[in-house]
This record gives sequence, C-alpha cells and structure tokens, in this order.
Amino acid sequence: MEQHLFILLFFTVPPILSVLRQYYLIQQGKTWSDAQAYCRATYTDLAIIDSNDNMVRLQNGAQRQQFSSSAWIGLYNPINSWHRNYERVGTMRWKLGAPDNSGGHQECGAIKPVGWVDVVCTRSNPSVCFDDSYTGNQRYIYISTTMTWLEAQAYCRQHHTDLASSRDATEYSVIKGLTSGSTWFGLFRDSWKWTDQTNISTISWMTGKADNALGNENCGYINNGQAADALCSDIMPFFCYSDITGKQQTLRVKVRSKEDVNDPAVMMAILDGHLGRSNPPHFPAFIKL
Repeated sequence: MEQHLFILLFFTVPPILSVLRQYYLIQQGKTWSDAQAYCRATYTDLAIIDSNDNMVRLQNGAQRQQFSSSAWIGLYNPINSWHRNYERVGTMRWKLGAPDNSGGHQECGAIKPVGWVDVVCTRSNPSVCFDDSYTGNQRYIYISTTMTWLEAQAYCRQHHTDLASSRDATEYSVIKGLTSGSTWFGLFRDSWKWTDQTNISTISWMTGKADNALGNENCGYINNGQAADALCSDIMPFFCYSDITGKQQTLRVKVRSKEDVNDPAVMMAILDGHLGRSNPPHFPAFIKL
C-alpha cells in the first residue's frame, strides 16, 4: 500500500558577504549622545552603514517616509585616542591650545620647541627615529629629510626601530633638543569610526567635509547618502539599526513510498536523498507525519 510522508525542513540562511541591517528612522530631534542612548535601549545602536547594500536599505527606508533632511548616524571622531607607537598616551605635553584638529584631519603628532601639536599626516616634516640597538641618547636619530608621517614611520622601521616616543620628561627633553621646528615622532590617533569601532570605508563625505569648521565637530550625520561632521550637541533626527542575522525558511515536501514510512531507516534514506549524504550544520531536518 502506498504511503505518504510529509517532511518539514527548517533552515537558516546566513548572511554571505556582509551583515544586513534593518534601519529605523526616528524623526525626533536629539543630540548625538541622546540618540545613541535611545538606539541602544530600543534597537542595537546608531546606524552603521558599512556596505553599498546597507546604504540602499537606509535610503529606501528614508524615501518611504518621505524624509530628505539630515540625521545622525553612528559615526564619530575619536579625538582622544592618541597613541605613541600603539601605546595609549599617558602624560601629555601639548602646546597651549593643542590639539585642535583644525581643518578636521589632524591625526598625527609633531613635536615643536613649545610642545606637541596635531598636524595633517600628509604634511612633510623631518623626523626623529629610535634605535634600540644603541644606548643612551644615541638611540635617538634626527632625520632631516622631510616626509609624511607614514613615510617617516616606514623609514624608521626599515633603518632603525621605529619613530621615537616621548614617554617621559627625559625622552621629551632629548627629542626636543634634536629639533628646531615641527618634527614627526611616534604620536598619532584614530580617525573617524563607526560605533562598533570599525573604520569607515564605503560611505562618502560631502564636498569639503569633514572640516571641523566650528571646532569640536566630532559627530557624523548623513544627508542624501553622504556624511558630514557636526557638533555633537546639535539636535536632529537619527537612524538606528538592528542586525538581520538570517531568515528561517520552511519547506514542505510530500514523498510517496510503498515502504513503511514509519520505519526510521526509510525516513533517513528519504532525507539523505533529499539533502545529501548528511545534513549540513545550518539545515536541521524535522519530520512530521
């Protein structure tokens, strides 16, 4: 007698290329910090837009609500993340008024007779290298050739040990004594980041941004698909997000057989024929008669 077996297959399809995110436009004005607190309490966080697909998803959501104004996203400038050769800075010896991030892109440190200053990393300066194969003050080598900060770092690492640090009063005094003007040493900070600490990549800036025009413009917003910097105390709507980790799908299969479909061996044979020799980890199978 022919019997029928109904199989329900439940499986989760994981994201393949990037994490898909669901975006939520909150048309209530808040500061950046208050917006982040709201998003973290209600969803996951302020919007992270780390792929073109996610940008399209956010823009489509805004268009459905006929929204075309500026809104906060989870973009910020970590202006206090200064490091010396990847060590967090302790004692600070800044020139009066520095760091000020003038122009919005001063992410490398230089030393002057009056103290440290923050400078655009692409500027050409002499540098001071450190070489741990020497002892005493001979470990500090002044390089008069002007280079960008990254070029100076590469040069010091190739020919010596690294760019010199200024970890205490003694090192500061020795390095300052070798210089007469703005000179690179091993001080830098992180640039713009998403709230999950990843670097920005796919999103583009409005022309001329980020410029820190008003000083302390350390929070990012989006308008018409492009980012810009603003004072974190400004009031504007905002986008939250939550991750889409996968979708569960159900497949109903009807199998005809003259065998006893209640026999466990028959059930396994049918499943092996449908799914392959074994069930993949993300495709657990459940049988309903």
